[in-house]
Amino acid sequence: MSLTALAAAGCAGGGDDPNAFATFNGSSIDGGGNDEADESDMGEESSDSGAEDNGDTTTTTTDGGGTTTTTDGGGTTTTTDGGGTTTTTDGGETTTTTGGGGMITDMIDDFEDGDGALIPNDGRQGYWYTFNDASVGGVQTPPENMVVPAQPGANGSNYALQTTGSGFTAWGAGIGIDLNNIGGMMASKDPYNASGYSGIMVMARGNGQVRVSMPTVATLPVAEGGSCAADCDPHGMVINLSPGWQQFALPFASMSQEGWGTPASWDASTVVSVQFKVNQNVDFDFSVDDLGFY
Repeated sequence: MSLTALAAAGCAGGGDDPNAFATFNGSSIDGGGNDEADESDMGEESSDSGAEDNGDTTTTTTDGGGTTTTTDGGGTTTTTDGGGTTTTTDGGETTTTTGGGGMITDMIDDFEDGDGALIPNDGRQGYWYTFNDASVGGVQTPPENMVVPAQPGANGSNYALQTTGSGFTAWGAGIGIDLNNIGGMMASKDPYNASGYSGIMVMARGNGQVRVSMPTVATLPVAEGGSCAADCDPHGMVINLSPGWQQFALPFASMSQEGWGTPASWDASTVVSVQFKVNQNVDFDFSVDDLGFY
């Protein structure tokens, strides 16, 4: 599978199925077993389903620090720490869920159709785009007019969306998707009502930090259909990427402005887009997949 750019110096426009992860709350009980061993001297408790004869044994271990590890007979290991981070290893691939958000209930795009448009659910319409500060010597792929998924995606899927680049010295670069923009000559960035959701989740991998932002009408420039006259500072959160795929949960309640621009209240009912941006003077290479609401 696979921002309008908003920065301190100004605002510029650019132009698979959900994965469920087990969540534990400090302890876990598997579905089948009654055998328990109290190892208080080691701060550990473990249980076994007792189904060893058919290879479906599930073992759960909880240590004294709030970390729960569950291993089933099929080779899947799920580890949940006390801070809401879940790591699932299935065969040779490891996926980490950060933020403890739950699972996607409404997919924005999983890229499996191989095109540059989002999935047209619930009235959403829009196309992926790249954006950057147009620094002399700056290079970004894919080109602005060729933004389509073109590589294997997360969890064995066919596609994700990757962008690479360097040489941007003003405010940086990124990729984004408008949630209510028909495109073409009559394109307009209209709001989408996301107030029925708690946040967004996304699979991502790469190098360094990426800021995930969600411009609303109040943080979108007037010239692009918003009400922000200057210094448009969208709400968002920073995620820390690694070479392996991670699933990030970004609750709306934790979205905040960076603080350099015009103050505005968060309003999930007027969301315009979802954008992934890196700062200036960064050589970047990151991919996103399975973007959706939860």
